[in-house]
Amino acid sequence: MARTAGFTIGALVGLACLASAVEAADLKPRTAQAYEKHSEQAVREFAARAQKLARESRRCDGVMTARAASGDGILNVPDGLIHNWMATAFVRGATLRQVADVARDYPSYSKVYENVKSAKVLSQQGDTYRVLLRLEEGGLGVEAVLDVRSTVEYRTLGDGAISALSKSDEIRQVNHAGRPNESLRPAGRDSGYLWRAHTLTLFTQHPDGVSVVMETLGLSRGYPPMTGFWLEPIARRLGRKSAEGSLNEFLTAVRRSAGLPPSKSSCN
Repeated sequence: MARTAGFTIGALVGLACLASAVEAADLKPRTAQAYEKHSEQAVREFAARAQKLARESRRCDGVMTARAASGDGILNVPDGLIHNWMATAFVRGATLRQVADVARDYPSYSKVYENVKSAKVLSQQGDTYRVLLRLEEGGLGVEAVLDVRSTVEYRTLGDGAISALSKSDEIRQVNHAGRPNESLRPAGRDSGYLWRAHTLTLFTQHPDGVSVVMETLGLSRGYPPMTGFWLEPIARRLGRKSAEGSLNEFLTAVRRSAGLPPSKSSCN
């Protein structure tokens, strides 16, 4: 969606909070390289996987249970973790235009998504947007405020579906957010909540509505020593719920904009 730039990034921040310690952690070159390799493969394979899931999504009107996009959703890489999830939904009665309009309405994101505190478009050239989102998330008593600059590219595919690729250009952790002494920490030299993020989305028109398939990727620091065995199950559970929750927020905004009633069907 076009929270494609931000909406599931917010979910990843919450997930990354569980995988982080309070002390600082520097992003190492080999960690960034492992993420780039994984994300490049995910981008190449996304369309084929998403088209299959788009057909499955029509079984209900709402958000289906999110699933791990790779492995069990959390992959260990040198000095870091890659978080990779897929979520699927169907909005019965909506049109592709209505869904796309909500996705591109970045100034309204703070009204749609609980974790987005502010959002603005920095520039737009055709179907490419550069956006800045301020995200606030927390988990297990750890809170983070991040400024995320992303580039989002929309494309109309041969079958009329719309794809959106959001890739973070820079993620900065905010110290003392909203206070006179607010400051930004250097990119990659912070608490390691979220160093990189992608969101891949496919919107497909069907005779009875629109399917939304979304894949999120995020890079965070690794688990603190001796904590992975109990943090990982929690992180997986939170990652799945966060992806579903963000998608639910988006669908609620689409239904409100399109004048559609709330979903009454179960997708589990």
